[in-house]
Amino acid sequence: MQHDIEGVKREAARVSGRLESDPQTPVLAFVEVIPEGDPEEYARRLREVLAAVFRLAAQADFDREELPLETVPDWFVQVCQGGAATDSFATDGRARYAERTGDDPWEIQDWLSRFDPELEARGWAFWDLTHSAVGRGRLNLWLDTWGEPFFSWEELRWLLYTCGADSVADPVVTGADVWADRIGRR
Repeated sequence: MQHDIEGVKREAARVSGRLESDPQTPVLAFVEVIPEGDPEEYARRLREVLAAVFRLAAQADFDREELPLETVPDWFVQVCQGGAATDSFATDGRARYAERTGDDPWEIQDWLSRFDPELEARGWAFWDLTHSAVGRGRLNLWLDTWGEPFFSWEELRWLLYTCGADSVADPVVTGADVWADRIGRR
């Protein structure tokens, strides 16, 4: 999926505050996340990284050999570089990601490159983050996948785990009305 700069800016706006529903987006997907620890602190870390990367995606020159890391939270850069000095939630999440996927950790520059608006590698756009209706302490990350049931999201799974997720479910595609019900807009 190709993301243009305006779309990335809309994602950045949704990270910092809930926007109105969009009739052009009738289908969303959600990923249920069970954070280890306080869900509000988890949400803060997730939003912090997403806000930084969407700002970077809207402004950076992705043709450079290395993207600037100044705005990306230090703990996230460290966990992507395999550093042991990072916070325990991130190193525990890195281990859970490897256990769940069998994949190696993401290197920070490779991870950031997935947000290049011209790359067409990222199959999702951030929509919202809500508490789950299923149980206390669970969160739902809502995504616009352009109605696709299968999409590229491994960079997102990495982020969800390294922000401190104990468990990350596979995406579920549903109508946008389910999201609207969840936030009380219907």
